[in-house]
Amino acid sequence: MVAPADIFYRAAAWLKHRLTARNTLGYGVHSPYLYYIVRFLMYDDNRYYCFDSVEAERHRLLTDRSTVNVADYGTGKSGPRRVCDIAASSLMPRHEAQMLFRLVNHLHPATVVELGTSLGITTAYLSKAAPADASVYTLEGSASFAETAQKVWSRLGCRNIHSVQGGIADTLPALLQSIRQADFAIIDACHTYEATLQWFSLIADKCGEKSVVVVHDIHGSRGMGKAWHEIRHDSRVQVSFDLYSLGIVFFDRHLLHKHYVMNI
Repeated sequence: MVAPADIFYRAAAWLKHRLTARNTLGYGVHSPYLYYIVRFLMYDDNRYYCFDSVEAERHRLLTDRSTVNVADYGTGKSGPRRVCDIAASSLMPRHEAQMLFRLVNHLHPATVVELGTSLGITTAYLSKAAPADASVYTLEGSASFAETAQKVWSRLGCRNIHSVQGGIADTLPALLQSIRQADFAIIDACHTYEATLQWFSLIADKCGEKSVVVVHDIHGSRGMGKAWHEIRHDSRVQVSFDLYSLGIVFFDRHLLHKHYVMNI
C-alpha cells in the first residue's frame, strides 16, 4: 500500500520532471563521451540479438499463474503470491532494462553488481550485455524469487550470473569485500531512504573512475527522492542523469561536474 503522502509526492515529482526535463537527443551535453551515451545508448531504439528471447521470458512470467511462497526482504510482506502478480508489479519496464543493456554493452564492465534480482529479467539483460568472462553478481532476499530467476537464466543460457541469496544488509558487505571493483552497479531493492543511501555508499567505495551506478525508482517516494538528492550531491559523484524513474551517476573526474534532467 502506497502512503497518501507518497502518492502526492510522486504526482508533484512527475510534474516537476515534465516541466524541467529536456529531450535533446544529446544536444547540450558538452562531453563527447556523455553525448555518445545519451544520443546512441539512451535514445537508441534498435533491437539487439537477445531482446526477443528475454522478452519472451517476461511474457512467460506475466502469464504464469502458479503460486510461490515469498519472504520479501524489501517490503517485509510474506506469504503466497502468484508469479504473474509479482512480475506485473516488480519487473523493470522493457525500455528501461534494454537501455541498461545498451549501457553495459558499451561499458564492457568486468564486474556487475545488482541489488534486487526480482524474477531475473533485468539480470538477464545485464548478463547478455556484459563480456562473456565478466561476473554478474545479483543479490536477492527472497529464496522463491531467486529460484524462479535461476530457471529464467537457465532457459536463456546465461552462464556468468552469480546469485547471492539472503538479506542484502548481510550479503552486500561480504560480496564487496570479495571483489576488486564494482564497474557497474544497479540499486533496485528495498526502496527506502536509509537502505538506498547505505548501499550506495558501500558500493561507491568500491567504484573506480570509470564506474557507473544506477538507482531505480528515484522518485517513487519522498524518501527515495531525498536519497537521490543526496546521492547526486555526493562528493564522489561527478555527473548525474535524472530520467525520472532511473538515476545514473558517473565518477570520472575528467568530466565537467553537471546534473542533467532528461526525458527518455
